[in-house]
Amino acid sequence: MVSKKKQLIPLRYRIIAVLILLGLAAGALGIRQAVFYAVDKRQRQAFDNVTSTTINRIAELAVLEYRYTDVMELNRRFAVGGASTSLVRFSGVIKAGISDTAAISAEWNRAENHIQITLPRSVILDNTVDISSVRIWDVRRNIFVPISTDIKILEVTAFKERVANELGLSGFLADADSRAAELVAGLYSGFGSDVAVRFITTETVE
Repeated sequence: MVSKKKQLIPLRYRIIAVLILLGLAAGALGIRQAVFYAVDKRQRQAFDNVTSTTINRIAELAVLEYRYTDVMELNRRFAVGGASTSLVRFSGVIKAGISDTAAISAEWNRAENHIQITLPRSVILDNTVDISSVRIWDVRRNIFVPISTDIKILEVTAFKERVANELGLSGFLADADSRAAELVAGLYSGFGSDVAVRFITTETVE
């Protein structure tokens, strides 16, 4: 029985094959890196756009509001003619939130997969009485001590300020802080990183 000799691939062909495989591997790695950097660039651009377009284009961010209606009784007395009494009914709205969105900052630490957002504290943005809701009834009028329109406006203004102060003491601004943190954090939640929010004031950072 005649044996057959094993045919060997010439060395130069083997070297060429190895070089081709190495070239293909390097090309695949290069393509993978290029795709990774392209995706990373798009993600960073999207992250920056959240701040530059979504947030900074808003002058202020109102996140919470309180509507109220009240009836005030105004009394003025004079020795002659007795008292003047008027009832004033009105409705208003108080809005709270971030007054300057340019103060909002966000930093993305890709290595630690963490986004840190810094927000200013919420403040009262608006406290307005709906003029169309104002109703006035002059229950009793003393010509010697009239309750003028100016007095009525002053009393309504003072009431507005009292409501705002009472809301501040009741935790209204703290609720606005929580709402602002929730809304802003939600804008950055789609990047697959942990999101943390802290508040900063002119005095301390918490």
